[in-house]
Amino acid sequence: MEDLEIRLASVADYDAVVELSRATYEDKADEDHDYIPNRFHGWLSERKRAVFVAEMDEKIVGLRSYVVVNGDQSSACDVEKIHPKFRKQGLQIKMIEANREYIRKNYPNVTRELFYAPKKFYTQRQELFADQVLFKQDIIAYHIDLENLDVERLNEVATRLALEVRPCTREEFVEEILSIAFKIFPSEVFTLDGMALEASRANTGAMVRDGDRFLVDHNEDDSEPFKSYSHGRISPRNKSLHWECCVYTRSHFLFQVHLLGQVRCASEVLADHKNTVIVIHFLSDSRLVSYGRKLLEGLLGFKPCDRLNMKQEYVHKESLG
Repeated sequence: MEDLEIRLASVADYDAVVELSRATYEDKADEDHDYIPNRFHGWLSERKRAVFVAEMDEKIVGLRSYVVVNGDQSSACDVEKIHPKFRKQGLQIKMIEANREYIRKNYPNVTRELFYAPKKFYTQRQELFADQVLFKQDIIAYHIDLENLDVERLNEVATRLALEVRPCTREEFVEEILSIAFKIFPSEVFTLDGMALEASRANTGAMVRDGDRFLVDHNEDDSEPFKSYSHGRISPRNKSLHWECCVYTRSHFLFQVHLLGQVRCASEVLADHKNTVIVIHFLSDSRLVSYGRKLLEGLLGFKPCDRLNMKQEYVHKESLG
């Protein structure tokens, strides 16, 4: 890799970066759900974010981006792509090392990085970067035909469950939900739309965006005000529009109630759009997968989005020490 150059990306790299991203999908139909075309330009102007590309023979073969968060103590990586022809050649390690060096020079107080990945990593990466898997999430995903959504059926199913969730304000999220982060979030890590962050007030700006929807369960017990939480967000993709949400609960009853609540949120926010998909992430649990499929497929008749449905992802932490 004598001709390899790892550098900060520029606006002029857009077409080549999109081409790289498309090359990483084994099935071309998966490109419909690619988020790179919609986010790249915004990344370049985002405060405390760095976007790196790896270039060989005037061709971009790698991409990695992260943002410094948590009061400049952590970084959160939300994209890491290597061209299939250059995998298993050490390029990924070189990009990470270049990123680490940049962080050491510009943000010396950063000591760790959080990120999503589709699997556990190979031994070399574990040893080099003290890679640790914090937890695993399951994903279920369904197309939502908003023009023909059976609201009456939705209400009927909600009544049958006999539990409710209610909207939560941004202020409640910051003051109350984050104060019990150790009870709500696995490993005290907030995850949504490809980003993993420490569930702390210092990260409020990174966790909350305009248009997000927050839901909590109704609970009259003052000693334990909330037992569950879910967070939904609109997420534009290449040829589709996602409603990305994460449900934080171990209770299969509360899980189903939150699913219905997030379907309502999606139907309200995405009402004027077509080709919409709801993608639900939750702490890995085969029971919740089963209940979620029964609810969305069996009772509401939603069609699975095969490109995304029944997948798993891992949340990692690596040391920058």
